[in-house]
Amino acid sequence: MTKLIVIIAALSCCFKVAAAAIPLEQALELCRAEQNALRRLTCYDAIADGKTITKPTAAQATAPQSQAAQQAVNSSPAAEQFGIEHHQLNDANDEQLQVVVKSLRYNPHKELTVEFANGQIWQQVGNDYYKIAEGETHFIRRAAFDSFLLGNDKSSRTVRVKRVK
Repeated sequence: MTKLIVIIAALSCCFKVAAAAIPLEQALELCRAEQNALRRLTCYDAIADGKTITKPTAAQATAPQSQAAQQAVNSSPAAEQFGIEHHQLNDANDEQLQVVVKSLRYNPHKELTVEFANGQIWQQVGNDYYKIAEGETHFIRRAAFDSFLLGNDKSSRTVRVKRVK
């Protein structure tokens, strides 16, 4: 029994000495300030295990990052354009196309199919009424979610269309 008490007392003294090397709050601050995730985790593990924490040296603080981390920091042109490519207007002004109506026809669902003078064929999505006649000039412009609208400068009414040919 006395041997057990002596062993416990000796071990508790060792842990107190290790903890006394750097106060717990300061050790946590050192770990929190570490930028490298693996080193930060190792630092917290060392505190939990009761090991002494040393302040990083200047060589460790300025150690070169791995190539993967450097590549993540360096942004590629594709990464810079990701998610905003649809929000930018192109210099070529290809957001709207002026077309002349060559022929019209309606399908059984009263959806309009229009052939334009440039050879393109567009079909209406839905069955909303849209006044159009052969020989008129209309425009097709890009809309939200990569869809297209057929419209006329004389009216504010537009109808959603999709390209068939």
